[in-house]
Amino acid sequence: MMKRFLFTLCTVGILSGCGGEEVEVVKLDHMPSQWDVRDMNSNSFTVGPETWASDLLNTCTGAPISQINEDVTVYHTYVLNRKAMISDYDAHAYKFVTYVEGDKNYAICQDGSSPEPRVGLIKKFPSFINASNGVTVPSVPTIEIGTREQEESIMESDYSAIFEVPINLIEETMIQVTPSLNGYIDLNIGEDRAIFPVSRIEPYDAQMGTVKIALGYNEQSKEAYFFAESEGGFTSYDPLVTMTENDHWQTKRFEGLQVKRVLQEDKLKPGVETPIYTFSFIEDGERVTADVRLTYEAGKFAMDESIEADIEPNMNVPSGPFVFVHKSPLNGEVSIHYPNVLRAAGTDMSDLMNAFEEAEPVDQTGETGDYPLLTIIEGWKGQEFQLSFKKRSKKVDVYVTDESRDQTFKLSSAGAETFFSYFPDLDE
Repeated sequence: MMKRFLFTLCTVGILSGCGGEEVEVVKLDHMPSQWDVRDMNSNSFTVGPETWASDLLNTCTGAPISQINEDVTVYHTYVLNRKAMISDYDAHAYKFVTYVEGDKNYAICQDGSSPEPRVGLIKKFPSFINASNGVTVPSVPTIEIGTREQEESIMESDYSAIFEVPINLIEETMIQVTPSLNGYIDLNIGEDRAIFPVSRIEPYDAQMGTVKIALGYNEQSKEAYFFAESEGGFTSYDPLVTMTENDHWQTKRFEGLQVKRVLQEDKLKPGVETPIYTFSFIEDGERVTADVRLTYEAGKFAMDESIEADIEPNMNVPSGPFVFVHKSPLNGEVSIHYPNVLRAAGTDMSDLMNAFEEAEPVDQTGETGDYPLLTIIEGWKGQEFQLSFKKRSKKVDVYVTDESRDQTFKLSSAGAETFFSYFPDLDE
């Protein structure tokens, strides 16, 4: 009769040890409550709801897209920040997400795992995306000559509250640049490398729109300046700097500078030099000329191979999973340092994770102690357990309870010993 009863239990999968479906202990998932979300393009620092975090955490998790070749509409960029800093080396402490509409719907993500952004396809935009906030962005930067009226408007404006030096524009030097989605614009003056006001183009900068750029000049210091003003409200007036033979940037001085605008193109084609000015100035007592040219290089989006190549293995740097026992939830309201939180010792968590994975489901728990919670964090995902113990004559049983599933697991005797080896400060 007992054999028949045990066989019945096995056939319905209730007993995990007799061939039925095993219950996984570790089931990592996104934990929106551990993240703050903010709109990077709004003037408010208000934190968005947890539902936003769920959408953002799920972006760029599928197969990456190598290129976006069409003109697109770029919507706002949102940033995820982990509320509690779990490690000085956490590549998943933040995540920028920019929503883009072209021939398809895209999300562009940037985080600490790679210097290059990653692109993923999405079926539809989240409900918090406002289509009226979209900015049209060309597939390659466009460029055109500015007007005399635009120059006069700048010269008649008062920028004394922003800049220490007065703006003195050189007439007929204004151009207008509308950046692309991702890439670089290099500037060369003769044989010298220089910095253009729009040099690094990133997806979350799209909201700045078209940028008006003109040259300024200070006759006393003989310094040339770049004035830049974007539709999004960014304004700068910086000295023109060039690269020295020792790879240092320094302010370039141009005695008797004269400038002629020679722009004839309307697009910056990838890898093609586009002349914009001719400089004439005194050097070593003689008047010389130098062509001023822009070269656009399309940016790369991260693929799985490039992301893996960027991760340099270092046995002394923890890369996750991270395991903590703590007194209250890791929601940023308390410090993630001792005595509020204990982190598993060492950098290799494989033995500890095996101890969890080999735990068996049970229908009882122990007693909670000073640290009633245990959290595993790996990448963008995590899992929180209730932690309890039951003291016996020669050992301590360790229980972890996943409240979301209403399921408790008991670590094996060897698993409990492993657990305490990672948390030696816990009182057995």
